[in-house]
Amino acid sequence: MDSIEHGSFLTEDTLKLMKSKGVYLVPTRMAVYWTNKNADQYPPNIAAKARAAAAAHGNMFKAALRIGVPIAFGTDAGVFPHGMNGMEFGLMTDLGMSPAAALLAGTRDAAKLLGLEADVGTLEAGKAADIVAVPGNVLSDIHATEHPLLVMHLGRIVVQKAGT
Repeated sequence: MDSIEHGSFLTEDTLKLMKSKGVYLVPTRMAVYWTNKNADQYPPNIAAKARAAAAAHGNMFKAALRIGVPIAFGTDAGVFPHGMNGMEFGLMTDLGMSPAAALLAGTRDAAKLLGLEADVGTLEAGKAADIVAVPGNVLSDIHATEHPLLVMHLGRIVVQKAGT
C-alpha cells in the first residue's frame, strides 16, 4: 500500500505503522471541510457520518504531523466545486503544518507518491515546466495559493490573469 486517502478515523498506532512503512497520508482536508459545511444537505445518516469524520479528521491530521507520517496533497474535486483546490493548503496549515511543508506536499511529495518525481514535482532542468504563480509570498500568506495569476503546464501558459 502506498497511501491512505482521508484517514479520518486512523489511530495513532496506524499512523506510526504508516510512518514506519513509508505509507503516505493524503488527507484531502478540503473534501472533509466541504462535506461537513454542507452536511445539512445530506440524508441524516450520511450527515452524521460527515460530521463525525470532520470532527475526527483534524485530530488525526495533527497526530500524523506530530508522528511524521509522509503527507501528499490530494483533491476530491468532484466533492467540492472545481477551482477551490488552493484552499487545501490553508486547511492543512490551519492545523499546524508549515506553509513550506504544505507546498512540498502539493508538489514534490505528491509527485514522489505517484512515482512521477523524475518528471514533475520540482523545478529542475529536464522536468515538465508546471508552474503556478500567485500574488505575494506563500510562506507568509498560504492563502495566496487560492488566487492563481498564471498557470503553466508543460511549459505552455494555460491560464493568465490580465495584467500578469
